[in-house]
Amino acid sequence: MKKILVVDDDNSIRLVLSTALTRSGFLVKTSATTAGFWGLLNSDKFDVMITDVGLPDGDTLDILPKIQNLNPKMKIIVISAKSTLLTAVRAEKKGAFYYFPKPFDLDELIALVNKIFETSELLTKNKLVEGENIISDKPSLYDSGPIIGKSKIMQDTYKIIARLIKSNITVLINGEIGTGKKLLAKSIHDLTFSGKSKFVKLNIKNFRIINEELSNFKNNKNYNSLYINDLKNLESGTIFIDQVCEGSLIEQNELLNFIENFDSNKRLLSQEIIQTRIIVTSKRDLMKLVEKGDFREDLYYKLNVMPIFLPPLRKRLEDIPNLINHFINNYNNKNMNELSIDDLALNYLKSYHWPGNIQELKNLIERLSLSLTNNKITISDVKDQLNNSFDVIDNEESITLENLLDKRINKVISSISEDALEMNVYDEFIKTIEKPLIENVLTYTRGNQIKASSILGLNRNTLRKKISELGVTVRKVRKNSL
Repeated sequence: MKKILVVDDDNSIRLVLSTALTRSGFLVKTSATTAGFWGLLNSDKFDVMITDVGLPDGDTLDILPKIQNLNPKMKIIVISAKSTLLTAVRAEKKGAFYYFPKPFDLDELIALVNKIFETSELLTKNKLVEGENIISDKPSLYDSGPIIGKSKIMQDTYKIIARLIKSNITVLINGEIGTGKKLLAKSIHDLTFSGKSKFVKLNIKNFRIINEELSNFKNNKNYNSLYINDLKNLESGTIFIDQVCEGSLIEQNELLNFIENFDSNKRLLSQEIIQTRIIVTSKRDLMKLVEKGDFREDLYYKLNVMPIFLPPLRKRLEDIPNLINHFINNYNNKNMNELSIDDLALNYLKSYHWPGNIQELKNLIERLSLSLTNNKITISDVKDQLNNSFDVIDNEESITLENLLDKRINKVISSISEDALEMNVYDEFIKTIEKPLIENVLTYTRGNQIKASSILGLNRNTLRKKISELGVTVRKVRKNSL
């Protein structure tokens, strides 16, 4: 068995690392102190040690040579919040195998651990062979777009996920279209449950039928249907409800009834159910819908047990290089290719506003990988592919606002899948146009709402209402005195 020791005084980091490594097939033990890991090192032999530098009872780098003397074959990976050149140099001089500054990319760390075993004699001696095929290591559970990144907002998301792993509380994931809400929900499921646990996808519009079927099953245990079979065989796993904001008030009431009877229905369907979680997503702010009377307040509080906000890509631009490399690596692995991207193209993509978020970025890399005649993505390649977007048009004098909006609308409509026909595109586009329009006029009038309402042709009270609804920031700026 491949053994790994994880040492960190941050419980959330220990939990996420140990869970991800265990799911990848490793035997993991953890400690929060130097005294604790000395006891483990003296009683067992580990292949890899992942350790923080600053622990409550000592600095790990100071005793790194002693650790290596105890077990010379063990590879030591150092992680540290003191992301300075001095720390990196100390780790190198003390003999660390690798150094990761915090916040680190968990996907990279897991990949490094797998690489250590792939190149070691230990793995060579213990490869499992089925016929003539070698059973490869499991892919990292962090092998998905939304949870790649070193930005602070993504690190905070990791900590929330860490707290969720050992519970079955309801999760509400908020975020714009294309931010990866479904992938994040699946990642939470994968980290929480075993590979045999089911990930059941339900639609809020179907809960009237589901509730009727549960009532029929209660009266007749031999009653079967599509939904009953899915729920009956769930045992432990996740019930996933996408875009809960799209349900009518009647459909919301049916979902509320399902949730309120969830525990009794679990016992009704199976005696073997250990842990089942409900995860819902929404592209719209549910509290604002509650305030407008478009969403039930009691249902909102049933769902908003553990909220997670998945930020748009424009709010985490520092993660774009990692995401691009991830998508390129996926393409290269599937096609045995060596596609790469140059620095100019990478910097250009970091300045793009990404209205389609992660999905748009993924689609772009896929288009580039199919259209290139060589293996290097350049800035001209990127501009050519984004040419349908009004952000990269150089000669704007001959282009009307109507033409620009027409291109953007066609692009969005062409991306709509058959199972997502009710997107409320009208409201989304009106909001998208209204907010920057009002913000720019208010900037022009230096925050004077009377002047702004006159320019916009709106009643002052209407302008105030829109400022509140759209979350417009009003900054009053005084003219500089001469």
